[in-house]
Amino acid sequence: MKAPEQRTLVFLRGLIRSRFHWNGFPQRFYDDFRVIEPELPGNGYLSHQITPTTIHDMMLQVRQQVRDQHQGPVTLIAISMGAMIATEWARTYPDEVSAMHMINTSLANMSLPWQRMDAPSFLRLLSCLGNRERLEKTIFRMTINRVITEDEKRQWLEFAQAHPLQWRNIFVQLIAASRYKGPVHAPIEKVWLYNARGDRLVKAWCTERIARTWSKPLTTHDSAGHDLPVDDPDWLEHSLRCHLSD
Repeated sequence: MKAPEQRTLVFLRGLIRSRFHWNGFPQRFYDDFRVIEPELPGNGYLSHQITPTTIHDMMLQVRQQVRDQHQGPVTLIAISMGAMIATEWARTYPDEVSAMHMINTSLANMSLPWQRMDAPSFLRLLSCLGNRERLEKTIFRMTINRVITEDEKRQWLEFAQAHPLQWRNIFVQLIAASRYKGPVHAPIEKVWLYNARGDRLVKAWCTERIARTWSKPLTTHDSAGHDLPVDDPDWLEHSLRCHLSD
């Protein structure tokens, strides 16, 4: 008898982050699922490319990478701006997305601008113009609440030097994320949301508002920061697995 095909999980990172910055989190699912980790043009391994100017066009680029590897329905696991891309994918091609897991995200039509990213955080990012090492260290402080090891810092800074972000792409992603408006109803039936009360980049209330508007379940971490899969991967893995079998 032919063995049943494994479900396919697609992991989408967020604003100016690469699949590298999952910090090995998707590997936790290799034994039980097929895992695909696309890269947004302009970020990480594709830092030499130009980022599309809208969330819709970003979605088309990421979707094509996935479709080149897998033609059937997928489960999207996405954080921050990656969850906006996932939302647009589910809205545009609902038959291609069997389930969606959204982590620490926001939508322009459901939260005020200063709730999605407060002014001090935005200004701190702008202050890093021209200094990639300072940018990376600022992102660490803004998104991760646990103590970062020296080895992690070294690896991330080396990656940033080897795959330098273009400032044009940074601005494009900031603007596209700030403008993206999601659907007023969940684009598909199976949607779960996760947020963290210690998020210092995006107010935890933003994800809560999406969950309430869409009438979908929300799971909350009491202390982690914006980059939840790096801050507490054990908690997030357990939370995801509670629903991946549904």
